[in-house]
Amino acid sequence: MHLFIELITLLFFLITVAHAVRHHGREGALFFATLLYLGGARETLVAVMRWLYGFAPLNLMLGPAPLIGAIIWGYSIYAAVVWAGGITGRSPLRDHPTANELSLAALFMITLACFYEPILELIGMAKWEDGTRRTWGIPWIALIGYPTLTVPFLWLWGRLRQLTGIKRFLVTAAAMTLLAAGHAAGLQWLKDGLGW
Repeated sequence: MHLFIELITLLFFLITVAHAVRHHGREGALFFATLLYLGGARETLVAVMRWLYGFAPLNLMLGPAPLIGAIIWGYSIYAAVVWAGGITGRSPLRDHPTANELSLAALFMITLACFYEPILELIGMAKWEDGTRRTWGIPWIALIGYPTLTVPFLWLWGRLRQLTGIKRFLVTAAAMTLLAAGHAAGLQWLKDGLGW
């Protein structure tokens, strides 16, 4: 069953990559490459440091982290961008995201947490730490975690788009590494501090 879900998730990821490239060209491809790096770095830290949750034994791996963990951030954040852009009539992928667009993307991601997390619990795919506080199968910390990775990513993306060449690559890699580490560590610290 897990392999089927992993393959469906990979298919959705590839469909959204194709959509981004078709509608945004090279910038869409760079958007997803950056998201894949961010998701991979974050989930690798979660796996190696044993922060927040563990993973069920899965089939498709990206180093110590499941591939599904790395790619789900990509198509989820892209879906949030498309949704926010559909409401505002702008493209946060091409333009600097406004506070309104960032708020809409955050709301979309909170809604996704309410959808994803009960399903992940039901099928035993993600195993949150013992004692993680939940309501209806939704970990409280996930309601903070989903938007707090999305909003800084989109804000950084809007600023880093101005850079070109090797400078853009190096600064983006450094920024995404710091965001991944800060997000995972910060959520663990907050979860422990609040007793969630």
